This record gives sequence, structure tokens and C-alpha cells, in this order.
Amino acid sequence: MSRSKFSGDMLSFLWRFIVNSVLVWSMLGLYLAINYHQPGPPTVLAMPSWVPFWPAFTIPYLAMLWVTWLLPVAIRNVGRFFACWFAMLFAYALVVTLWVSFPTTLPRPPVPDGWCAGLYRGLARIDPPNNVMPCAHGIGPMVAAWFTVRDRPTWRWPLVGMLVLGLPSIAFVWQHRPIDIALGSVAAVIGIALAEAWNRRGRAQPLKSLPETAA
Repeated sequence: MSRSKFSGDMLSFLWRFIVNSVLVWSMLGLYLAINYHQPGPPTVLAMPSWVPFWPAFTIPYLAMLWVTWLLPVAIRNVGRFFACWFAMLFAYALVVTLWVSFPTTLPRPPVPDGWCAGLYRGLARIDPPNNVMPCAHGIGPMVAAWFTVRDRPTWRWPLVGMLVLGLPSIAFVWQHRPIDIALGSVAAVIGIALAEAWNRRGRAQPLKSLPETAA
């Protein structure tokens, strides 16, 4: 690999990482702001009785935040990278609108003793059980996985496995009900469909002048 090619690849990686970091942490900040300062009295929801409470799934639950932060950086094509973020922002705007319009909360059960109890208690201290319907936690991983697979088809099955493990973890730690996860997934699918159409129509063409990472 020539030095100029290596420098170009590093530049591409750095601007994607910076753009993604600014957007991800801005979205997380907005989520926490609404979570701590709901615009009205929340509707108290109940978890279906058939959903178990398994605090050990805090690990894959938290890992999905890292997926949202880091996975889009692997998208080499500039058009797909920005289409990924178009999809995320559109889907996130949908769920934020519902959080503000219909505040909700979901009481958590007592935490049982166990090796992961401390990790779950840390999550519970930072993240009050609000903004329940719909769930935004799976939007980032779903959208990022879609556009990453479009760019790197060989990553398909590992990313499918990540979603198969990660999405149920949201319910198993009682952050959201299954219906909330489904509604968030619908928002992600809508965002993906619109972003794919946007990218196909060539609206991302002016962005193609930005550096890309070679295959």
C-alpha cells in the first residue's frame, strides 16, 4: 500500500468517525434530556407477564450502543454513509415526536442478586425508565447493519446474529416492551426505505467528492 493511499484511507476513517461521533452523542444527549425532563405526566405502562427479567442481558443491551457509534464508520461508500445517517435521523425524529407527544414510563422490577446485578443497577441509575414507546435503542444497530451489509456483504451473518441477540435484550432488561421494540423497528425500516430512495435518486451526489476508503 502506498503512503498516499494509506493517508487517504486514514483521512476517510477520521472524518467518518468524527461525523458519526458528533451525531451519535448528540442523539444520546437529546434522549437523556427528554428522559429526565418529560414534557408532562407520563402514562405508566406494564410489561407483559410472559417477558422474563434477565439482568445478564444488560451486556448485549449496552453493546448495541457501541454498535451504533462504531459500525457506520465501516461504511466505505460516502453515499451509503450519509444515507445511513439520513435513515437514522429520520427514524429518530419519528420516535422523539412520540416521546414528546405521549410521555411514557415503565416501572422496573427488583434487581435479583447475581454477577451482573451491579452492571444493571448502574444502567438504572443513569437511564430512568422513561421514553418507553416507541423504542429507539434498536434503530441505530438496525440501520447501521443494513447499510454496512450493503457496503460489505460478507458481514451479513455476523450482523444478523448481533441483531438476533441484541434486540431481544432490550425487553429482557425491561427497558421496553416487545411492542415498543416493534414500533421502533418500523421507524427504522421507514428511515431505511426513504434513505435508499434518496441515495438512488442521486441526491447524495454532491457528497461523493468527499474521500472514500478503497475496498
